[in-house]
Amino acid sequence: MSVAAMEAIGLTRRFGGLVAVNEVNLALHVGELHAVIGPNGAGKSTLTNLLSGELRPSAGKLLLHGAEVGDWPSWRFARAGVGRSFQRTNVLKPMTVRENVRLAAQARLTPLRRYPAVASEEHAPSEAADAALERVGLGGAAHRTAGTLSHGQLRQLEIAMALAAGPTVLLLDEPLAGMGPEESERLALLLKELAADHAVMLIEHDMDVVFAVADRVTVMVDGRVLENGTPEHIRNAASVRDAYLGHAA
Repeated sequence: MSVAAMEAIGLTRRFGGLVAVNEVNLALHVGELHAVIGPNGAGKSTLTNLLSGELRPSAGKLLLHGAEVGDWPSWRFARAGVGRSFQRTNVLKPMTVRENVRLAAQARLTPLRRYPAVASEEHAPSEAADAALERVGLGGAAHRTAGTLSHGQLRQLEIAMALAAGPTVLLLDEPLAGMGPEESERLALLLKELAADHAVMLIEHDMDVVFAVADRVTVMVDGRVLENGTPEHIRNAASVRDAYLGHAA
């Protein structure tokens, strides 16, 4: 397999005496959707914050395309091709859908020397925003106020905002949370499509979705990796069934 787009080696994060992420090894490859699952408190969101630069590791290494980046600030991760979404929707609801995505694109595509720049004067961010909206299926909603979107559409908008900056790595923290079956199915198909040309890490509690779309699954419990492998391996692993899935899975 090719060199990982992003790789964690012994990645650890401590908060005082609490070890939230404990010597985690994880590799994300372009062309692969890698799901991270586990019970609440397993360290999944802390791991996402480490991979996106929101937190710095206490120990271990974090590599982006082979270069060590553990001490980078979060803005540098975004400019180097790491996009993410959050558990809670993180959009500017009074603005239009297109304005939200265009601002996200501008953050990476506009040279720092041009700030403060008027977003509408920048052609590259506008073009990137339109392309991202089309890809997630929101092209027809570009001029709507973001606050008028459904919950599922807001999740699509967040993914468009991440895509507009041209990432190689996409870190998606529970993007299907709160969705109905029809919206979940539609977004799951989108995630599978995005994995064709991105390294996608998906944190998700819906096991039907995980087993349907993931190429690889990592199970975390108490900050550690319990198991890592194909969906079939994870489904049949006794340790995972005991700790998380249960014996009816």
